[in-house]
Amino acid sequence: MKKVYKHGELLIREVSHTQISNDTISFWNLGQAGILLKGRPEDGFIVIDPYLTKSIEESNPETEFIRAYSPVLSPEMLQGIDGVIITHEHDDHMDLPTLDKIAAGSEDTVFTVPAPLVSLLENKVAISSLISAKAHEPFRIKGFIITPVPAAHIEYEVDTHGNFYSLGYFIEVNGIRLFHSGDTVVTPLLIEKVKEFNPHIAFLPINGGDYFRTSRGIIGNMNFREATEFSVAVGVDLVVPIHFDMFPTNRENPAYFVDYLFHHYPNQKFHMMVPGERFIYHK
Repeated sequence: MKKVYKHGELLIREVSHTQISNDTISFWNLGQAGILLKGRPEDGFIVIDPYLTKSIEESNPETEFIRAYSPVLSPEMLQGIDGVIITHEHDDHMDLPTLDKIAAGSEDTVFTVPAPLVSLLENKVAISSLISAKAHEPFRIKGFIITPVPAAHIEYEVDTHGNFYSLGYFIEVNGIRLFHSGDTVVTPLLIEKVKEFNPHIAFLPINGGDYFRTSRGIIGNMNFREATEFSVAVGVDLVVPIHFDMFPTNRENPAYFVDYLFHHYPNQKFHMMVPGERFIYHK
């Protein structure tokens, strides 16, 4: 099958050569919830939830989580990246083998994880390069201003210090506001906070959840209807669905998302992405 979008060396070369002007952001889909963001040279580039190995199936041959396609990049290709941001500890979001290989050649890379998960990385990256992310406490990675927001992966979960195990992130860079939700359902709090942030772009899961997947330990997210209604409720300019493509037993047909938009909100801007695809947004 012909590969429409770049992968491997061609893809990382495209990332390197992409030039960004004012009020513009470029991003690439890495599959599942993985998003690579690049601004101007002074802004740098960061990645969110990169799952770039087959570690889940390799460590557990009995698992139902078998990748439907190979990683579009190797972790080593992201060595030297300015920042890696993790939303929560599930292996398809916080893949320790991916993070190990990035860290091996990245002395200056900043790794960000929810505060309750810091201990999982303390022996893998330098403490000086590790950010313990806490809800509503902004931090900066080069030109990216990042503010964590609580995510409810079915429900809000906190540790004994009140820190959330799952986070989404508000990201401001080069005049653009982005929201990566991580894995979450819709809650009144999330609607309130995201509406207040008023993002230009939102990356939202659409795979949903159901009784049978839940009974097998698969924790759900917002579904395609909820992602659509959420986007309209918070006033996002462009919605990009994620978390629907990688595992055949935990998928959603993105055509349902498009069909629902067409029939109910035909003026809502959206873009479907395939792994390895680049999108350049100018506000």
